[in-house]
Amino acid sequence: MKKSKVFVTGATGYVGHQLAKKLADEDYEVVALVRDIDSEKIPRHNNILPVKGDVCDFHSIESAIDGCTYAFHTAAYTNLKCNNVDSFYNTNVRGTENVLKAAQQTNVKKVIYSSTLSVFGPSYKDIPITESQPRLESYANDYELTKSMAEELVLDYERKGLPSVILNLSRVYGPGLKTYSNGVNKLVNMIRKNDFLIVPSKLDIVANYVYIDDVVNAHLLALDKGKSGEKYIIGGENASYNQLFKKIKSLTESKIKILKVNYNMVKGALMLFYKLNGVFEFDASVTPKVLDSLFTNRGASCNKAISQLEYRITPFDLGLERTINFLSK
Repeated sequence: MKKSKVFVTGATGYVGHQLAKKLADEDYEVVALVRDIDSEKIPRHNNILPVKGDVCDFHSIESAIDGCTYAFHTAAYTNLKCNNVDSFYNTNVRGTENVLKAAQQTNVKKVIYSSTLSVFGPSYKDIPITESQPRLESYANDYELTKSMAEELVLDYERKGLPSVILNLSRVYGPGLKTYSNGVNKLVNMIRKNDFLIVPSKLDIVANYVYIDDVVNAHLLALDKGKSGEKYIIGGENASYNQLFKKIKSLTESKIKILKVNYNMVKGALMLFYKLNGVFEFDASVTPKVLDSLFTNRGASCNKAISQLEYRITPFDLGLERTINFLSK
């Protein structure tokens, strides 16, 4: 017997793809909103119905979500290389409001909104980020700003009677689609395949890393146990870049040589390259904003999710081992 009918955005993205498949495997009927109905990134399953639409188009959402009991909103614009704030605002803010409005009008019982740990800003010294931490610095980029604005919308609609839960994801890694947002997988491949790697010198920077299966499971736990109006940090273990490189090198048995270059020199060179990019149209894969985002302390605690959602963490070494095995195929 089929479970509830659920609506999912972002099913062609890293997290949304895995989430849609998990829901389908659990016998939910999944309505997946996709812009390109012929995309190879659409998860294929008998319980998944792809529906053409766009979070920026309210009417396409309203039609697709009708009859669904729950909604998972994972779609977002994440490309930090983009300088056009409208690209972030239209998808992350207006798109979120469209989903919330349609969910409210069609009597959806609960919305699970996938957000990011970065809305809290940096972690302070050695103190992990928690859900109660106030933001201590201005927004570093349009992604952080618009995701924070979207969270305010979620909470506003929750106060108006739409049950909603916010999940703040840390750096996600593990098997899945190759997308812009899974940088840890890219790093694993670089260490596996290259003889040397040039990196900025700030390798003591600490971030929180979460395995993709844990993220997916957290969404289902939030559906069942998440308290409306609450935010939950969904993370894993905290590690510095030094620790991360060491773990990956050990697990892959890599002999790679890692060359550290002064951070300010790297950033200065990127700023110069970025200016030239505007003239000569190079493909700058890393911009100063991307660099700063990658080298910001974001240690975090997910104790609230553990205690209230019964969330469980995959050990970092085990998650990395599974990731390496996946990437080695």
